[in-house]
Amino acid sequence: MTSRFAPLALALIVGGVLSGCAPAQSKSEACDLFSSADLALVEAITNSSGSLIDDPATARDDLDAAVTTFEKDVSTISHGDVKKAVDAMTAALKDFNGEFANAAKATEENPESVDNSMLSKSLSAAEQAEANVAQVCNSA
Repeated sequence: MTSRFAPLALALIVGGVLSGCAPAQSKSEACDLFSSADLALVEAITNSSGSLIDDPATARDDLDAAVTTFEKDVSTISHGDVKKAVDAMTAALKDFNGEFANAAKATEENPESVDNSMLSKSLSAAEQAEANVAQVCNSA
């Protein structure tokens, strides 16, 4: 009896694939994915075993891993408004990550030579981008 339904199920699956029809991701689903990824990002940064002053190489590697994981975790977000805001946050995080890597390298070479202005600016941009995602997710 189930064999009679197998061709219908296969036709539905193939038809869905060929037509590109996939269930649209709701804003709520997209925001839940973001929230989970953002929480994991914050947790990874908080639990970093390095600090810019005491262990800049480890801090740099930990942040790099956290940003890479965040980017992977949010890659399945497809809701238009949320995706746009999350993509902007991802770009801001990558900028911050680059500035952090520069500061870590400078700290390793000469701790007195570190100019934190670009690091602070990129951190502020990442925080603002995160707030923008929250605003999109909290809007009607």
